[in-house]
Amino acid sequence: MKIQFKTTAKKAVLVSIMTSIALTGGAGSTFAQASASPQSYEVQHVEQDTKYSKHIMRVVRESLGVDSKSTQLDSKIETMPKLQVMDLYLASFGKKVKGNEIRRAVKEIFDIDLDVVSKNDYGSKLSIYPAPIMESLRASFNVAPDSTEQDARIMDLTKNAVMDRYIKERDYSLTGAESRKLINVIFGVNLDGISALEHIQLGILSKGQWILKSDTDLFILESSLDDVDVSIYATPYFESLTGSRELPETMVTELVGMGFTHYEETDLLYYKDPTGGSVPDLFKGQVMRVLTGTIVNEYK
Repeated sequence: MKIQFKTTAKKAVLVSIMTSIALTGGAGSTFAQASASPQSYEVQHVEQDTKYSKHIMRVVRESLGVDSKSTQLDSKIETMPKLQVMDLYLASFGKKVKGNEIRRAVKEIFDIDLDVVSKNDYGSKLSIYPAPIMESLRASFNVAPDSTEQDARIMDLTKNAVMDRYIKERDYSLTGAESRKLINVIFGVNLDGISALEHIQLGILSKGQWILKSDTDLFILESSLDDVDVSIYATPYFESLTGSRELPETMVTELVGMGFTHYEETDLLYYKDPTGGSVPDLFKGQVMRVLTGTIVNEYK
């Protein structure tokens, strides 16, 4: 039994989108060990009338020009890309948006708690942030943009503090797109990619949180807290469709060729970066292309 995408055009669009997306960087709850069985995948259903919280719905309704309590545009809101919902929500603050307000938007719209990521220092370990961030934070410590005097102090800050100082130096004027780019660099959370993957039927467990999860996911991609390990396994839903938890042969062949180990006894694909560092973005993108390509091409 296979899953039917509505049109060939949709399939082409999905492939195009997915080939440009890297994994979400950093990640995972405690990683499923290579010799262990894949962890149980249970979807919790929450009683809720709308896709988003009442607070988000009220704000977005008003941003679209209707009364905050009107349900007139709710179906439209719930089919919007999450990026668009986030932009409408942030626009409600006017021209200035603080870091804590952006993080609240991420939590309420994407269900990703950046405060937890920051508090536990999850994600990729960076020796230094990109130049625009370093220059802004150096300025926040009253040193020249090219001075390295305060770099150790900057790199010792929590991710939230780095985000807040950068936004303050930019006079709280970041757009939604700029905010998401900043979040990707600091936290290793690619919100653009997550939004595009929302309906691809791939579960992602990252930074101790479910980044994407639905009861029709076919595969789970799980990564370690420091982004050094990656694990891939099938879901019970996949087993109900195919009658087996055995991973597709073509997918296994491609990923083993990229350095994954296939543990046949548990049908688990496992990769650990040989340098002991975080998995590079280029490699993440290659893995994602294999997974999304398999889903779109073999389970349409």
